[in-house]
Amino acid sequence: MARSPVPQANDSGSGGAPPERDAVVDLVRVACLMLVVVGHLLMVGAIIIPGQGLVIRPTLLEQPWLAPVTWFAQIMPLFFMVGGVVGLGSWERLERAGGTASDFIRSRILRLARPAIPLFAFFTIAIVVLHLVGIAPESIWAMALGVASPLWFLAAYAFTQTFLPGMATFHRIAPRTTLAALAVGATALDLVRLGTGVEALGLLNMTFVWLFAQQLGFWVADGWFARRSRWSILGIAAGSFAALLLLVMAGYPESMLDNLNPPTPAIIVLAVGQCSLLMLVYPLLGRAMRLRSARAIVGVIGSRLMTIYLWHLPVFALVVGLLLLTPLPAEPPGSAIWWWTRPAILALSGIVLYAISIPLGRLEQAPAALPRGTHVSDGVIGISVSLLVLPPFWVTVFGLNFWVALAGTASLSIAVIAQRPLGYSERSLAPGFNGPESAS
Repeated sequence: MARSPVPQANDSGSGGAPPERDAVVDLVRVACLMLVVVGHLLMVGAIIIPGQGLVIRPTLLEQPWLAPVTWFAQIMPLFFMVGGVVGLGSWERLERAGGTASDFIRSRILRLARPAIPLFAFFTIAIVVLHLVGIAPESIWAMALGVASPLWFLAAYAFTQTFLPGMATFHRIAPRTTLAALAVGATALDLVRLGTGVEALGLLNMTFVWLFAQQLGFWVADGWFARRSRWSILGIAAGSFAALLLLVMAGYPESMLDNLNPPTPAIIVLAVGQCSLLMLVYPLLGRAMRLRSARAIVGVIGSRLMTIYLWHLPVFALVVGLLLLTPLPAEPPGSAIWWWTRPAILALSGIVLYAISIPLGRLEQAPAALPRGTHVSDGVIGISVSLLVLPPFWVTVFGLNFWVALAGTASLSIAVIAQRPLGYSERSLAPGFNGPESAS
């Protein structure tokens, strides 16, 4: 059997992609996002019941067949792994151009914080409006909790990208030791959580688990999987899912959704299994991406990935909420008619989401290069990283209310404003290097 090819990717914009850009990696990122979007749509089951008001049901989570499906449909490990492939390529190009880790992190701050500012501002205004029109506070809380639930990803992804240059160095020096240390750290921390009963300790595993998935992407990018036969990769995949079954038998949740927040060692095992399966189907996906239509669709969606992710649930909630106000009959969530109407709701929400992404998607574009001789201090960059991570972390821990939304808007805005360059610096710059974007 043939060996798997090696994905090599970058995160520059969709237009004018350089030759080394890997179309399959772009496809996987888009496919992961769309699977998340569809899954979340199927979880938004809302109906107005006389005497009870607005009732929201997580319809998809109520299905008995969901748990085994999540072993393949819970693709967040795969998303972080692919983020490692893309991020490593971008960082290595930046290094070759004379850039520093601070340049890389600054770019990530701007590309993640800028798209999130309008969302938190929208939440702030929407919560006020809902209170003014007389919506019950408990209904507002339920809606806010639902639409903001995916924001944990922003904190976790920002954290892993911030540490990417350092983790790349560890990978170069001791790849096996680094990967093993992350797995051992995640396991030890989870054993402490289980032994003490302090569930909050599990939140600390957002570091070990997601850094492991990102580190796995480094192994893909440097060709480790390409040097294995397909039979070897198939054996790794089979062994991973067998290990996952043992973890479930030992007491871990069968549904990978229940292993997600906080992340458990089961997600680490799932990441290895999903990565191996991706390498097995890589040639097939490569052939699919030779189609012009496939490349066009992936290019359009891929250029606004973060915007779509951040806004998809608010848009779905808005569409479903407006439909509840119309004379159209509202079927109980989970009924046969409710399921049959989901494609239409998805299409309508997709149109609205695409319209929103046209202006907001520009915020994801690579930031302008720093003028020659200017810089942003490492201390300011560190503070900005904290200001970027805190808002989604607050939402994860405390839920979403007016004060969290307002503080998040301010925190993210300060993080972006702080990235304005200082005056002339004596820091050495490589000839022709004007900032991280010149290498992306």
